[in-house]
Amino acid sequence: MHAPPDRPALSPLFARIVNEQALLAGWRRVKRNRGGAGGDGQEPRHFARDLKRNIARLARDLAGGSYRPGPLRSWPIAKRDGGVRMLAVPTIRDRVAQTSTAMALAPMLDQLMSPASFAYRAGLSVEQAVALITMYRLRGFRWVVDGDIADFFSSIRHEPLLALLAQMVPCRPTCALIAQWLVGFSPNGRGLAQGSPLSPLLSNLAVSPVDRLIEGKRVRLVRYADDFLLLTRTRAEAEAAAATMSAMIRPLGLTLNPRKTRIAHLDEGIRFLGYTFMRDSLTRTEEKAQSKGPA
Repeated sequence: MHAPPDRPALSPLFARIVNEQALLAGWRRVKRNRGGAGGDGQEPRHFARDLKRNIARLARDLAGGSYRPGPLRSWPIAKRDGGVRMLAVPTIRDRVAQTSTAMALAPMLDQLMSPASFAYRAGLSVEQAVALITMYRLRGFRWVVDGDIADFFSSIRHEPLLALLAQMVPCRPTCALIAQWLVGFSPNGRGLAQGSPLSPLLSNLAVSPVDRLIEGKRVRLVRYADDFLLLTRTRAEAEAAAATMSAMIRPLGLTLNPRKTRIAHLDEGIRFLGYTFMRDSLTRTEEKAQSKGPA
């Protein structure tokens, strides 16, 4: 009898994602987040009953190429502005794999992010974003585009996102795995699951080229997920910045929300991330809204 051919060695990054220890660390984070079942109905407590076997099977399926994502569980969540957003929650098994992937990729991709992006990034906070706005105000950037990206998570196009991911992460199996998850969420090529632990990282990656390109001598950016300020010294510069931002995000499948985007002077009073900027004062007006993507 002939011995079975040796399985090709995994790339270092993919091996780091799919090994049992990494998946176990992913499980611990999923458990800590206290989420519910995905589309298969399996609760975290069910997965934990045979944890060792479930982790070993997941590692084997991922490494061997037989892994396929399970169904998502979707339901509407009321937004603070009266609208509705849809949560789409992967199965426990998928969330474990996605968390392991996010943990491996986050340190790599974070180096590529703009200092103007504050959401979903370790070590950054709302207070640091507010401090940056205050510094820009002191430097004379007092006209702002107070902006909101409409349907942020559900509108991001997969094609440019995956092209950027392949450019930044030279590991074909990792990119192919992420592509599986994107197709599983939306076969029409748009949107990230607001329930996936990987979606916040991917949303920041998708917009990261815009974050870097929009800034210049006349424009400063502070962005927190789909909420952003473009700060300029004149109204004309703010109007130009708004038009540029709109054009730059369009190829990503994104548009500005006309109901929530306006041009104003800081002296008029701008509310952003739970703070109100007015003339030379800063007041905390409310708790920061819950993140629009998964924690």
